[in-house]
Amino acid sequence: MPGVMTTAAKGLPRALLVLAAAGLCLRLAVALEITPVLLYDSLEYHHTAVHLAAGEGYYSDVLASPTATETGRFYSVRAPGYVGFIAAIYRLAGLGNDRAVTAVQALLDTLSGLLVFLIARYYLRPRAALLAFIGQQALMVYVPMLMSEALFLCLFLLSLWILLGPWRERWGWAAVAGVVWGLIVLTRPEKVIFVPLFAGWLAFKNYSRPAVGRAALFAAIVAALITPWLIREYQVHGRFVWMTTRGGMTFFDGSYLPIEKRTVFKMAEAQGLDEAGLDRLFFRVSLDYLKQHPAHYFWTCFKRLAVLTDLHTYNGIGSFFWKPLVNQHRPFPTALAYLGYALFIVSRAVMVLGLVAAAAGIRRWRELFILYAIPVMIVLFHFTLFLGKPRYLVPAYPILCIFMAMGWERLAGSEWFKSSSNVAGPQVGGL
Repeated sequence: MPGVMTTAAKGLPRALLVLAAAGLCLRLAVALEITPVLLYDSLEYHHTAVHLAAGEGYYSDVLASPTATETGRFYSVRAPGYVGFIAAIYRLAGLGNDRAVTAVQALLDTLSGLLVFLIARYYLRPRAALLAFIGQQALMVYVPMLMSEALFLCLFLLSLWILLGPWRERWGWAAVAGVVWGLIVLTRPEKVIFVPLFAGWLAFKNYSRPAVGRAALFAAIVAALITPWLIREYQVHGRFVWMTTRGGMTFFDGSYLPIEKRTVFKMAEAQGLDEAGLDRLFFRVSLDYLKQHPAHYFWTCFKRLAVLTDLHTYNGIGSFFWKPLVNQHRPFPTALAYLGYALFIVSRAVMVLGLVAAAAGIRRWRELFILYAIPVMIVLFHFTLFLGKPRYLVPAYPILCIFMAMGWERLAGSEWFKSSSNVAGPQVGGL
């Protein structure tokens, strides 16, 4: 038996590498077959990155949304993290070479899977950690999109690998975590909600004076990285702006008001408002309506929750992933489309299994505090305040993969599972 266990243990790294290589090949195939669809968020990212890469400054020609699109010069419509990522690739691979961007995202997405395995190993045996990795491999729909999810998730998981492991007790790694989180906030500004959580984790997980010092270093580095951008925003707009001028519009969209967005644009034009003034107008219109109709706010909360947890769609999989492949009317892209959609269905099943396993293992919440806190904070944030979209659950998905693997490991170690295996074994051997 020890010899068998050693052989199995040796086989796991090989299986991990084979599966990672297969996943990378599939992601690269998708990235190279799909020309990214430039709509809404992706259109703004692309325009801003093109101007930045060409040395023309940081601005977008459009402020886009499904119901109203404005043209002009918008200097803060998108946060700089993902825009800088795209612009750097455009400088290296050619201006507007969006397939080079998606190819790099294929590499990052594969790295995210490996990071899930490494994080899972803090809590699970190798085989169960491999199952978590396999679950993460199923989520590949954001690779061919000019969206920030692939970059953000890789950075997010890198920070978790540092902060959940022994590395957090080293000053150098705490500093690296601060750098990573500075980049995360510059990429997805709303994820700043996690900075106090992880700073507190650094300080109080193994409470001591050095631990508090490392937490302070972490927070200071995050602040140092985002402060120059905030200063730039003040210089451009003459007032404080948190990262982008889309916050008001996003709050407006997430409030599901019976007011057309074009109406707000017309109000801004009539008042001669600039970009930052438009942002504040969206906030003001939304808050005024909610004050007059408080019941609408509570209805909106459950509307956000329903949209956020919708299992049917994943915010653009049809328009941005499936249709661009099928519309080529060629066998290979069509096969990729159906395979990608099948994996998407698998990812939905993984989420459900992960939720069940998390509920079953709730007694371990103190030990697994961070793993529970991440999806809970995301859902509460979108439930109470922000626009709910299924893709905003992206940082929760790898956590659910780990919970799913925990559930499998617990089931595999149960007496029922062992007795069932013992009964089935001789029958298979007899065959």
